[in-house]
Amino acid sequence: MHCTVLIALVASILAGPIDFESDLKHNVDLGRLQKDLASLEERLTNTPDVEAEISLLKEAYEKTVIESPTPINGSTCKDEDINEINEKAGEEKDLFEGDVLLTTEQLSLIENIHSSNRSRRQALSDAGYSWGTVNPVIPYSYSAGYAMDRRPTIEAAMKFWEKYTCVRFKPATSGYRVEVRESAGCSSYVGKIDDRKGTQGLNLGQNCMSIGTICHELSHTFGFFHVQSRFDRDRYVDIDFNNILSGDKHNFDLEPADKTTLRDIPYEFGSNMHYYHKDFARDESKPAIYAKPAYKVYQEGMMGRLPTFYDILGVNKHFNCAANCKSSISCSNGGIQDVNNCSKCLCPLGWAGDKCTQAPRESNTRLSTTSSRYFMHNTDQFSQVFKYIVKMILIKAPAGMKVQMTPKVLGTRWSNSCDPMGIEIKFLKDARPSGLQVCDWRVQQPTITSETNEMLVQAYTLGDQSVVEMQYKAVN
Repeated sequence: MHCTVLIALVASILAGPIDFESDLKHNVDLGRLQKDLASLEERLTNTPDVEAEISLLKEAYEKTVIESPTPINGSTCKDEDINEINEKAGEEKDLFEGDVLLTTEQLSLIENIHSSNRSRRQALSDAGYSWGTVNPVIPYSYSAGYAMDRRPTIEAAMKFWEKYTCVRFKPATSGYRVEVRESAGCSSYVGKIDDRKGTQGLNLGQNCMSIGTICHELSHTFGFFHVQSRFDRDRYVDIDFNNILSGDKHNFDLEPADKTTLRDIPYEFGSNMHYYHKDFARDESKPAIYAKPAYKVYQEGMMGRLPTFYDILGVNKHFNCAANCKSSISCSNGGIQDVNNCSKCLCPLGWAGDKCTQAPRESNTRLSTTSSRYFMHNTDQFSQVFKYIVKMILIKAPAGMKVQMTPKVLGTRWSNSCDPMGIEIKFLKDARPSGLQVCDWRVQQPTITSETNEMLVQAYTLGDQSVVEMQYKAVN
């Protein structure tokens, strides 16, 4: 969402009722929904050991907050994430996990979770239908009067998924389909909810118009939930339930291990499907989600601006896209076979070529103890698909040594998902996980040490001024 569209949000509210309300009331009893979600919260508590760990993490976090942060030119604008948009629109209280729509059938199954030993995820999949596997086609249409100027961005997000997976979207005017609807917020059903004539809503208001936000909602449409609901979440993060309002705690319910599959996808802080660390926080100056000590470097890097390599792999596994390829090929550096061109590989960020053997073009390979600054400005700010200006920076230390770097981003805009501008730092030996995202100039970022003698930095901006400042050196 760009900051200048707030007027459009107000206008949409003043214009009259939105489809979101009638769609919800048609499919589920809202009073019943809110009562059932509240009942889930009674069992969401932490052990004394976890509370003690959270106390230490709070102290460490407070030391990173800059008391009087200064942006690049003294003026700032914050772009809101999905949960913030839905909360301001007054829609969040009627949604599951912040942006998920439910049907009556799904709610009925959720009510019987404990007595039937079902998990939430199992319950919802039991009540749904499949889009199919191997090249599934998802028909879609727009509701009457839906703004023409938003459609190119929505279709760009669809093309993103088509480029990297076997999912296909097809415009349709009849038959069962996804209908993109006007709303003050952003929300979707999970998976296909019916198999007859009619439509299921994909609510995308003016403030939802970023490719990353739309890709997130389409992931729900595919059948995906949020990362922090995974049954293995507590190995990676602590949830501070004391800093979450009553009525919002259910958003952090966990899935039982014996009722879910992770598809061999690791927990990823930077996933496009992960909450921001302050989502649903009572005191928004403090996190609701703390990265555990072993992963503290990712504290400011939760919630990715675009689907990650692992997000893409998860969708491909979900729809069995690999069946497109009759024979397998070998890919280097963590790459996977491209399901749309089986003779080539799909590469993680930082690698290229048919077999992922080509390193990115080096923009800077000299190390020094002084700061290196990169100024980025996109004069062609608003193309219909919101083009990014991107620069790849490879920092290389002598063989046998590592790169140590402290990043900083200055600019006029920021968002929880680092959508408008920022940097992504790849410092692990394994190229597949997303890197650490940095964009918030109000917080002192951690010093990062690479696992090898190379560190890759991707700097990007949608159009506003941004300066990337990096202090780096070679260490043993």
